[in-house]
Amino acid sequence: METQNWYSVQEFAPGSYQITEAGRYKMFLFLGRDKALAVDGGLGVGNLRKLHESITQLPIDFILTHTHWDHLGGGHQWPKVGVHPIGKDQLAKDHTARAQGFIQNWKDPLPAGFDPKSFTIKPITFGWTLKEGDSFDLGGRRFRVYDIPGHSPDSIALLDEREGVLVTGDLVKPLDCLYLQVPTAILRDYAPSLRKLEKLAKEVKWICSGHTNPFNDASIIGEMARFMEEIEAGTHEKSKKRFAPPGWGEVDEYEAKRFKVWIGDHARK
Repeated sequence: METQNWYSVQEFAPGSYQITEAGRYKMFLFLGRDKALAVDGGLGVGNLRKLHESITQLPIDFILTHTHWDHLGGGHQWPKVGVHPIGKDQLAKDHTARAQGFIQNWKDPLPAGFDPKSFTIKPITFGWTLKEGDSFDLGGRRFRVYDIPGHSPDSIALLDEREGVLVTGDLVKPLDCLYLQVPTAILRDYAPSLRKLEKLAKEVKWICSGHTNPFNDASIIGEMARFMEEIEAGTHEKSKKRFAPPGWGEVDEYEAKRFKVWIGDHARK
């Protein structure tokens, strides 16, 4: 397996692999009978496609859960990618600046031959759209697509009918922080998207997000939905005074038992 001393790989369900880059950025590879599916591209510091092709010889389709910089990095290694229609125009834009901030502050060794000074997130070529109501089959393994705005307007979730894997991008991050301080976040969209995913809970064995390990308790989706509704209604006290985490503007923090929430002022409009 070509991990390049940079990626780590976990097979958490049959034919279902979580790929972790730099300890924080999560991507996925799912194997069917006829082809494979790669989901998200991380930072793009290593050669993600080389890693995937060391795991399977099946042809690999590549799709994005949304178009934030830390999901786009490896996408240029595929000739075309699938994305929500709203995200189509983001694929050719320059998303390097925030990634450079990560590279400049990284203390551990980088992959051999990697030059941080020349690193860029390269443009990606649009291939096809993925939106609510779509489904596709890898051969004995069918996925359904759901629109889940809130973290970003172009966010999608995928439900793997065979293994019960729900891929949520950054909307659902169990035991972590929900980011509504990012410029694309909209509070009023968050709870409705969570309520939509809550209806799938009986089918879900694993929740897979862009930044957390596979999580096997789908009841957390309903907890998040209720909490976000209460924040929107103004019935929750902030758990911290307003503060500014590195790289972001000022945020309000709210803490639940199994997650917390950061919200910027723009997300409340």
